[in-house]
Amino acid sequence: MKVILLTSKKPNQVALANRLAKVCELSAIVLSENVPQRRSPDANRIRAYQVASRVVGRPFLQTWRDMMRHYEGRFPNLPETRQVRVRNVNDAATTAMIDEIKPDLVLVSGTNLVAKRVIEKCQQYGPILNLHTGISPYVKGGPNCTNWCLATQQFHLIGNTIMWIDPGIDTGALVTTERTSLTGRESLLELHVAVMDHAHDLYARAVATVARGAKLPRVEQSSLGAGTTFFTRDWNPLAMVRAQLGFRKFNANSIDRARELAKGVKLVALPAEG
Repeated sequence: MKVILLTSKKPNQVALANRLAKVCELSAIVLSENVPQRRSPDANRIRAYQVASRVVGRPFLQTWRDMMRHYEGRFPNLPETRQVRVRNVNDAATTAMIDEIKPDLVLVSGTNLVAKRVIEKCQQYGPILNLHTGISPYVKGGPNCTNWCLATQQFHLIGNTIMWIDPGIDTGALVTTERTSLTGRESLLELHVAVMDHAHDLYARAVATVARGAKLPRVEQSSLGAGTTFFTRDWNPLAMVRAQLGFRKFNANSIDRARELAKGVKLVALPAEG
């Protein structure tokens, strides 16, 4: 099975690549710098967001940096395979690599939004899957759905999704969804690492399912219910404060309550082995 991974060089994505390499042979890895193809018309808003993140959102920014150091220490190198570096995942070099390898499966994680033409190029040869760190359809978007679950105190929605990719923002049909197992005693860093480790494991299990020839589920999100799509522009100082307050309420009692609320959440399971 020929597999291409579209991702970035961030340490958590390097860790994912190493995890995936244990269950499949990666024919190539396309490493995107995630540079926008067009300059944002709202540069002032972006600068304001960056300032807010450094000041009001400092706990989350520091947690992210600490998590990157955690993965960098564990996985300093990508698995040995062909690598292609692009400024944007939708660059011509990406589609050229897809045409050359003709992959049976394309995996996406940690890139900017994949354009329709790239998705269609992949689908000429095989399916294309995406990893979302959040439980769809209930919580989608970014920049980090774990933090949005804290901000909205929806601890029962902390988890991960593997989906068939489409041009929308986390709108593809679902392959599998799972809640991350938590105790409520985690630090902010431990919480984010637990979610990320679970995401990598879930993705690897989905790929292993394909490798053994089993058919993956394809469940339309609308059949499970509705949810909220969060956007980076919404992650403002007020949301950051709410997330900090939410984390203060994240404890063993809240996790017990989350388990009760989770009974009303419809999840999609991978086919059992055997």
